[in-house]
Amino acid sequence: MFFIIRIRLVLYVGYLVMCRIFNGASSGIWVLAAQLAIMASVMHQEIAVAMTIFGLFGSIGAAIGLSIAGALWNNFLPQKLREFLPEESKGLVPKILCNIAVQKSYPMGSPIREAIIAAFGDVQRNMVIAGSAFIPICVACLLVWKNINVVKLEQTRGKQTKGNVW
Repeated sequence: MFFIIRIRLVLYVGYLVMCRIFNGASSGIWVLAAQLAIMASVMHQEIAVAMTIFGLFGSIGAAIGLSIAGALWNNFLPQKLREFLPEESKGLVPKILCNIAVQKSYPMGSPIREAIIAAFGDVQRNMVIAGSAFIPICVACLLVWKNINVVKLEQTRGKQTKGNVW
């Protein structure tokens, strides 16, 4: 996430792609690790319920994150557009906010287009910073995971033969 904060200042497409790849790979790894930890800590008959609860809390977390992002976007973007647009163009804020065709109609390098890019970049940077503020909570949750030795799990609980395996 910290790479993404810097990208809003640099604006290289390759750098953005690299950050998105890192983000996707790390998200996939942690989701799979969390699912494995959940499945290893419950009996076979309880896996469906445990995975459902995992999905429920994931959806609640996503809803909270999207609410915060939406609030930041809707409150800061008009303000930043008014701040960055040239004085004679400040009345265009409602049209620019609601229509991407209007945003793209201004040629690259024009003061209005540069103001739009700067406003969007600044708001997205603030959203990434807000998201990064939740990292300590995520790390704290990781630290309370139970360390389960899955190799010795069968010796501890015995071989589980119930259930269908396709």
